[in-house]
Amino acid sequence: MDYEAIIAQKDTQINQQAARIEELIHQISQLQKLIYGRKSERFIPQGDSGQLSIFGDQQSEPSDVEEQKETITYDRSKKKSDHKGRQLLSGCEHLSVEEKIIDTDHDESDIHIGDEVSEKLAYKPGKLYRIRYIRRKYKKANQDTIITAPPVEEPIARCEADVSLLANVVVSKYVDHIPEYRQQQIYKREGVVIAPSTMNGWVHQLSPYMKLMSEYIKQKILQSGYIQQDESTIKVMDGKKQGTHTGYMWVMGAPGLQYVCFEYHKGRGREGPIDNLKDYKGHLQTDAYQVYEMIDKLYGDVEHFNCWAHGRRKFVEAMANDKPRSEYALGQIQKLYAIEQKCRDNGCTYDERKEERQAANPILEQLKDWLDAEAIKVTPRSPIGKAISYLTTRWQKFTKYTGHGIVEIDNNIIENAIRPLALGRKNYLFAGNHDAATTIAYYYTIFGTCKALGVNPYDYMVWFLSKVAYTKLENIGNLAPDAYIKVVKNTT
Repeated sequence: MDYEAIIAQKDTQINQQAARIEELIHQISQLQKLIYGRKSERFIPQGDSGQLSIFGDQQSEPSDVEEQKETITYDRSKKKSDHKGRQLLSGCEHLSVEEKIIDTDHDESDIHIGDEVSEKLAYKPGKLYRIRYIRRKYKKANQDTIITAPPVEEPIARCEADVSLLANVVVSKYVDHIPEYRQQQIYKREGVVIAPSTMNGWVHQLSPYMKLMSEYIKQKILQSGYIQQDESTIKVMDGKKQGTHTGYMWVMGAPGLQYVCFEYHKGRGREGPIDNLKDYKGHLQTDAYQVYEMIDKLYGDVEHFNCWAHGRRKFVEAMANDKPRSEYALGQIQKLYAIEQKCRDNGCTYDERKEERQAANPILEQLKDWLDAEAIKVTPRSPIGKAISYLTTRWQKFTKYTGHGIVEIDNNIIENAIRPLALGRKNYLFAGNHDAATTIAYYYTIFGTCKALGVNPYDYMVWFLSKVAYTKLENIGNLAPDAYIKVVKNTT
């Protein structure tokens, strides 16, 4: 009997089992951190307290208890509905009234014969009130002709809600993450009852306008020459099966324009980014998801860069597995970010930043030598082994940012844009259907762009909704968030 062969075989099994145990311990550690731990990835080397810094689905087990079913029958009397039509303003007599006179061109000799009066429920931050629109009517002197001031252009025809209230509803929902039912409770405390179907109808009736602006923003991003892309999940109710479906929000951003675009797809397949980028030419920065890896092979006009934040994260996750190696790698990466911070502090142009980044090349060379040397010393399936492999297999895409001034070191800009979606998921939990998820994407596109540009989303939405109904499609760009900035600057 070959005892040496048996011992070698057992040693191999022991090493494989040890690697598997190490991998499972790491997974448990990550799950515990996800549930209980802090989310920050800040790394402070020992002895350095003044250092600079940098960003699951669970399925319940099926029950083994057999379900007992019983048939219940009952008689239901059908009665005539006593619904009296639109009653939103009928209980709002206690609210103050603000009158707006809408006049029309007329001669001094024209006789004022009356007004056409309509009311809407309006909103000011922290206050509901009524706006009374008074449209002047005149009879031409010595004529039977009557002229009336034109009606107010409104995004939803014959809607009892003013654009100020509509704007507050959608901003509260998608920016402040207040679900519609909570908003209804807030308004109820003010003595105004808004039916759930009414408020939800407002949100969806505004979505065609949101779609127009969202598509405009998407096209501008694709024309920008530098795109960052990432994706995140969203739960969607699926009528075809019980429970929820996991859909995906694909997020594109143009750092140069400070535009952000969300686009909903039912899955995480290649059709999302592949279809969007089929005519794109320029720089693309992503994580290492395999769909993005295919883009280089499919489209020769796309220059692909990887994100250092994702590379750094691998070593943060490996700290519990191999602290000395993880700390060394994080320390070197921190030096790269110190160069970026210096560029931001000095307000460097793209050309100046490219020049400053040449100081990163020696750091990168030293890090690469260390990675190559340590790769053969660690277990490939261990967390530290995976972290090292993540960088070395994509080294060119990680390092070529130093030859450009326009490309960022990481995707943190786009990851920050995704954060409101993550907060929203915790509040409204899921989208009602796939169409609702698409609508959510439109709103996040507009409000994400407002956030990136530093625009007050409520002020912008009031301005946008008051103009969009009579704006031609070819002029929709005149209502973009950055166009609003120009209008505000010109009026202040």
